[in-house]
Amino acid sequence: MKNIIPVKMPERSVVHDFLKEFILTHNLRNGVIIGIGGLEYAEIGYYNPSTRTYSIRKLNAGETTLEVTSLLGNYIVKQDGSVSIHLHATLATQDNVVGGHLVKGIVLPFLEVFLIELDEDLLRVFNHR
Repeated sequence: MKNIIPVKMPERSVVHDFLKEFILTHNLRNGVIIGIGGLEYAEIGYYNPSTRTYSIRKLNAGETTLEVTSLLGNYIVKQDGSVSIHLHATLATQDNVVGGHLVKGIVLPFLEVFLIELDEDLLRVFNHR
C-alpha cells in the first residue's frame, strides 16, 4: 500500500466525474475507494449476465438525503489515460435500504471518501476493464 488520501466531495458533485478528475489531477494510478456520506440522487444498477446490461433503479432523496452507509470500489487509470471506476453502494432512506452498482450519484450534503493507492498493477488482475 502506498498512500491513503482523504477526499471530501462537495454538495452537487457528480461522484464519478469528481473522482476521475481528482485521480488524474493527483497522478494516482490504481487503488481502492471507500466512503460514507449522502446523495440527493442515485442510479443503482443490477447486472443481467444474459443480456450483459444493467437494469437501473433511479432514487431521489426528496426532502431528505440518501444516506450512503457504504461506498466500496476501485479505480484504475488505463494505458490510454482514461479512468475506470467501479463502485457499489448501500443507500438508506427513512423506509428502506437499497444496494448495488452505483451508476450515478449526486452528492448532498457531502461524501467522505478515502482513496487507497496501491502498489499493485490492478490492470493485470482486472484485465477485462
